[in-house]
Amino acid sequence: MNVISRARRKMGVKSVRLPVYNLRVKDDVFKRYTRVKYLLRVRHWRGHDVHSPFTYNLVREALMSHRRNRDMSIDPALRRDLAALGLSESRIGRIGRVYNYLGFTSYAIGAESYDGEDMLVLSEEISGESLDALAERIGGLDKRVCVVITGIYATTDRHSVWHHILKDYDAVCIDLYHLALVIFDRYLSKQSYKMRF
Repeated sequence: MNVISRARRKMGVKSVRLPVYNLRVKDDVFKRYTRVKYLLRVRHWRGHDVHSPFTYNLVREALMSHRRNRDMSIDPALRRDLAALGLSESRIGRIGRVYNYLGFTSYAIGAESYDGEDMLVLSEEISGESLDALAERIGGLDKRVCVVITGIYATTDRHSVWHHILKDYDAVCIDLYHLALVIFDRYLSKQSYKMRF
């Protein structure tokens, strides 16, 4: 039973409906609700209880290295392109450290510009059908590819696309709340993690 169900039960209210007249207000309510839900359901705090050696090392060496080494070099072109998307410095640092840790040499911003690069950053809305076609192309490659999706809890549509990825794709999925990493590698088994730092 989640927090909202308990609150309804305690108050004796069968259903609570918010009068949402504006899409922006609806998305704001959705973001607040999903943030609380995420914090209640997060399982892997700083890599604890991660049984995959690949994912554990990725979390400890790349995603958490900002605690030990803030001056890890990030490709200046990647930093500039990510800053143009409006990402915060901490998110740019996480993406850059994953890029360096996995030994990638090429990246693409946006689904239309993808042409076999090692890392793809998706910051725009994308439909499930377009994502399926993209995943089919990536799955046919004989290399490791990391897809970074920003704002998976920003709207209900983006959140439903994220659930589609978790359910249907044979990949390593790491939910960082503001970012999501989907790593396609035929040598890694399907895994899903919710991380908190």
